[in-house]
Amino acid sequence: METLQSYKSFTDDKSIEELQFNILTDITSLENLKFELQFYKLLLDKPIFKPHEINLYETLVKFKNEIQALNENCTNLLNDLSSDAKLIGKKIECEDLACDHFFIKEHDAIKHKIFNFKEKIFIFKFRLFQFIESVINN
Repeated sequence: METLQSYKSFTDDKSIEELQFNILTDITSLENLKFELQFYKLLLDKPIFKPHEINLYETLVKFKNEIQALNENCTNLLNDLSSDAKLIGKKIECEDLACDHFFIKEHDAIKHKIFNFKEKIFIFKFRLFQFIESVINN
């Protein structure tokens, strides 16, 4: 499955309030994704799969490892967003155009990481759902 779309920044023209709102929205979204990833891990631990599937255990372990990596990536992005929220608060005090550019550039870099992360999540979920559908007991 290929990337659905490429990243496009719309950060330059946003007010501080819009940036703060977007940060809070991203935090909520990532926290929900962490909860979702925990559910997938729990699901993979349940005895709901056909017993004699080839490489079932290895595939389940692979998915669990991917979940762990995605969860760690999500935690790192949440930390980045928390730092960005503090920086955006300081942007209010900034009167310099170069200062504005710095904050917008930092915010945009985080937004780009989040965009890429969400693309990885979509691809992971697509693969996971296909796998589960093919090996689940009826």
